[in-house]
Amino acid sequence: MLKKRYVELSILLLLGLSFIPSATVSATAVDRLSLCNLEGYPGDTVEAKITLEGTGPEERSGYWYTFYKQVERDDDRMDITSWIEIEPSEYVIRQGETKVFTIRVKIPRDAEPGLCGATSEEAGKTGHSDERRTYIIFKDAITGGNVYSGLLIPVSVKVLGKPNPLAPLVKIVKENITVTALIIVIAILLAVLLPRVRARKAS
Repeated sequence: MLKKRYVELSILLLLGLSFIPSATVSATAVDRLSLCNLEGYPGDTVEAKITLEGTGPEERSGYWYTFYKQVERDDDRMDITSWIEIEPSEYVIRQGETKVFTIRVKIPRDAEPGLCGATSEEAGKTGHSDERRTYIIFKDAITGGNVYSGLLIPVSVKVLGKPNPLAPLVKIVKENITVTALIIVIAILLAVLLPRVRARKAS
């Protein structure tokens, strides 16, 4: 049994998409409902994981795709569907089974710093659906059936500015703070003791 609390996939009513049946309840659960505010530098590939769990008695077959909710006066930064890929792209899931999907967001090298895929960093929160623009959509149906249900999962990325060339060194220091502190103490002791030793030898 998964430790995380799963949320039952609901009917795709968030956008009122006409091609989604309105009388279907899914038998698949997901461990996260938002992939907002991922962070990376231009040229980076940002990865995230989503786990689906079969909760209904029937075997279900599904797939994913990306979707951009176009809104008048949006700029090009809102549609990041071309940045996103998911593996595997299709799935079959049975009751009690889990499937882990890897979501990769490939930030273009020429991407400008700022928020992409949503109009606000609050987009992933309840009540902020109007601020969402880019989604991944999971859909599934009873194997052999043609009545699908699924879930919209918003995706946004904070493209960071030019990275600090010392960032890798800073990261190493933070991750090894005890060792770093010890090295500093040794360096100070050597700086204090070496001159004294040399002075004694000279005398």
